[in-house]
Amino acid sequence: MVNEDEIKKEFQLERVILFSDAVFAIIITIMVLEIKLPETLHHASAQQINEAFTNLIPKFIGYALSFALIGSFWYRHLQIFSFLKDYNVNLIVMNLIFLFCVSMFPFAVTFITAGFDLITYSWGLFSYIGIIFLVTISQTVLIYYLINNKSVLCVNAGNMETVLKWKVQRVNFVTIPLGFICMALITWLKLDTKLLLYFVGLYGIVIATLNRKYYPDQNNSAPMLFRHLRSQRKPVVKTVKKRITKNKP
Repeated sequence: MVNEDEIKKEFQLERVILFSDAVFAIIITIMVLEIKLPETLHHASAQQINEAFTNLIPKFIGYALSFALIGSFWYRHLQIFSFLKDYNVNLIVMNLIFLFCVSMFPFAVTFITAGFDLITYSWGLFSYIGIIFLVTISQTVLIYYLINNKSVLCVNAGNMETVLKWKVQRVNFVTIPLGFICMALITWLKLDTKLLLYFVGLYGIVIATLNRKYYPDQNNSAPMLFRHLRSQRKPVVKTVKKRITKNKP
């Protein structure tokens, strides 16, 4: 009976993971559907086709940016669920809330792919960044819940806080509300919309600085492509240093 219960839990947990992965895959698929040429180009001239391709560049950039963001959230989600051995209703609800926030990405991407000037139309920029904030804070809450219940829900949780970079992630409980306050003040006081971009840039610098401070040697937790690029970069840096040393009088 014990073995049957364990098998049942494992099967149900796999269903939760597969459902989450399917949501991510569908979101990415829906976003790429926005990148398409107009149907009126069947008998267009070469100049019109070139202009149509040029108009697709902002859409592709918006898709690439959103794809990278969703990929980073999916990778963190993969790390979170790699520690799970069991689940409960609270975990399912928090995961669904997180997936709901992620599912709004296609709506946010339309502001970029539709050709809106995000600086002029502040609601477009606010919607895009606001959805990113919601996904970030919902995933942070999910991590917080698992860390507080790791003895019941997680396995091999000794290095869980290190792998999930909890010392850095918990900063989101302060920075994300500040981001929403910044958007409210910009709207209320009719300030320059670019101030929100400055806040996002500052947020990125703070997170990167804290990651280097608390987790300077955590390279094995990065995706394989990033680890490969790092391994290729180190020999190049060492070679340059050796050449500089040899050329010194």
